[in-house]
Amino acid sequence: MIKKVLVMLLLFVMGTVGVQALTVTYVTDLFIDTPTISKGYTVRSNDQNFNLGIYPEVLAMQTRVVVKQYDKDEFDYPEGWTAVSNVYEFDIFNKDAFQDEKPLTIRIKTEETKQLKKMFFYNKVITKWVELPSKTKDLETIDSILHLPYAKMVVLANDDIIEIGDASWYAYKGCACAASPDYAKGTVLEVIDLDTDKQIEVVVNDYGPDRSIHPNRVIDLDKVAFSELGWLGSGILHNILVRVK
Repeated sequence: MIKKVLVMLLLFVMGTVGVQALTVTYVTDLFIDTPTISKGYTVRSNDQNFNLGIYPEVLAMQTRVVVKQYDKDEFDYPEGWTAVSNVYEFDIFNKDAFQDEKPLTIRIKTEETKQLKKMFFYNKVITKWVELPSKTKDLETIDSILHLPYAKMVVLANDDIIEIGDASWYAYKGCACAASPDYAKGTVLEVIDLDTDKQIEVVVNDYGPDRSIHPNRVIDLDKVAFSELGWLGSGILHNILVRVK
């Protein structure tokens, strides 16, 4: 049996600058029983933008699972990063239930943005937001995995780097290579056409395009690489995702 409870609370948290009021939504308060453990379950936040995936048999015994939702504007973030999702906190109350043989999966839907997105969790020991390995799926979806029974999480967008935009081509060395204004030479990038799902891997070997001239240009592909994604005669491919391999 699974029980769900929705509650709104106002918590007062003592911080370094005094007492801070945080509005918390207990999005779901679940009791996951043995039959559900064997099937697996996805816990969703009240706004449906946070998904905590629990694979079958990840939990060793019955437990309560609680997800809280916070307003993103009530937190401070690293310089150069802007929150594009609410802050979510999940807690598997019975820590002995979490076997950690398989990870938990996290999917967060964000504000639509072309900027580079990364998932972060708050490390209470060092009192800092720490980046998690994550993968952008499209303009408003990002995935990650986690080997912890508790975490407070948010998606932040980099103020300077874009990851979704237009791709152009140029005749250079005739290789699976590209010019990037964001990544150093030698960086291996995945380049994905979100409209066709075609993708290639390229190595950065040059700088460009100039964002002051082409603000929506995310990468400049060698024509060999470009032709793997589309017709050279089109000149430009749109809705291209670029991420580090």
